Amino acid sequence: MNQVEDIVAIKAHIASIVGNGNVSVDPLVLCSYSEDASPFDGKSPALVARPENAEEVSLIMKCAAKNKTPIVPVGGRSSICGAPIPRVDNAIMIDFTRMDKILSIDDDAMTVRVQSGITWSRLIHELKEKGFKLGFRGPYGGNAGTVGGSLSANSIGCGASAHGGACDNVTNIEVVLANGDTVRTGSAWKDANPGIKSAFARYCTFNDITGIFLGDHGSLGLKVAATLKIFPLAKGVSYFDMGFPDAQSGVKAFHEIQKNHLAEEIVMLGDVNSIELLASSYRSTFPDVNCIFGIIIEEADEKIADIKKDLCEKIARKYGGKPIGTFLSKAHWLNMFNLVQSLFEEGFWYNTCHIRPISTLPALIDRFHEIAKKHELKKHNINWILSALGVDHCFTSGWITLFLKDKAKKPILETAWKELKEYEIEANGVPYWTGKLWEPYALPVANETFLDVMRKVKQALDPDNLIHPQTFMV
Repeated sequence: MNQVEDIVAIKAHIASIVGNGNVSVDPLVLCSYSEDASPFDGKSPALVARPENAEEVSLIMKCAAKNKTPIVPVGGRSSICGAPIPRVDNAIMIDFTRMDKILSIDDDAMTVRVQSGITWSRLIHELKEKGFKLGFRGPYGGNAGTVGGSLSANSIGCGASAHGGACDNVTNIEVVLANGDTVRTGSAWKDANPGIKSAFARYCTFNDITGIFLGDHGSLGLKVAATLKIFPLAKGVSYFDMGFPDAQSGVKAFHEIQKNHLAEEIVMLGDVNSIELLASSYRSTFPDVNCIFGIIIEEADEKIADIKKDLCEKIARKYGGKPIGTFLSKAHWLNMFNLVQSLFEEGFWYNTCHIRPISTLPALIDRFHEIAKKHELKKHNINWILSALGVDHCFTSGWITLFLKDKAKKPILETAWKELKEYEIEANGVPYWTGKLWEPYALPVANETFLDVMRKVKQALDPDNLIHPQTFMV
């Protein structure tokens, strides 16, 4: 058979697995699946399948393995790094968004087991109704972003200051391998039936193999389920914003608060332009404020929350900070997944999301301003946001996003964007996701032994290189 005949036969077989309504070869559908929310181009898949459960995923993978057909897994396609974009011809794209159920809640071990296609917004809502919250709440595209997508891309976002990113909140995952077999990691190793009591710990009897599949951008296996940490809903919540005369002062306070693990979330806007874009009322009321951060505190008791708030304010005042209100912290926390869409009004996003030591933020901000001045970004109507989020123990995500309104200015933006990414890698920055956004910058400077180990893991798990081929390739 030729390739067209192969796809027709494969489509018929997959339709027998997932149902005719859940497999498509429509050109318009396929074209839409060649994109995420990034500016990068991909190839259209040969067909899209939407399974409902792990068993269907396994059968699709076995069909692909038999026919040596590439597989590309995808969630909500809300990523802005080009990670889920197909890179080879005639791929089967598996859309996990029908796999959107909570499978079980263990209120003893305080975990929730979910299908990987559930969105963060749905998971948060359903847990809240039962009196629970997540630690990490999801990326800022959490209305569309899925748990599986976030675990594949090392997502950082809401709740990361206290709890780390998506991958820090996993106790185990279930993965369909390239041959169609399913592996369960963490303490679930001992039970072929993934009951709620078998998945309470990630690190236990054997080597941690959960981490092999986290941050792999879907290239080592197909995540069908995950078990995440949950917590009781907070009874004491505080919001407040602090303003500073400059980024250096703000970063010092930011750093000390994060060192002491005081906030559920701390987010900073690092220059005047960013404040005017996201919190313009503060500039008119406090013209001497050139850097702000918002803090959210969540605790089991209101008194504990008030004590932590007082401690944070005391630290901020030590570095010249002053209370300016609650707009940023409340907007950030209470509208966590609804701010992203409005920012697209500023133009298409060109981001440089990465992680770095908190103390390096002022130098990054200064370097960006040099780049902006050099390329006259404001003159060309190219806007930006300089922001940072406290993450995990004591580092930060650096989020510098450029917004393109006039497509004629794209060459100017892309030149500045390239210089910025090069600097971020050179100056202590490390991408937490890769995809087409970061691979050209990260792979050339990666240790060759490290890359060789990655290639050997891929070869061992996927000897025919069927799952998301070309990912992490130079």
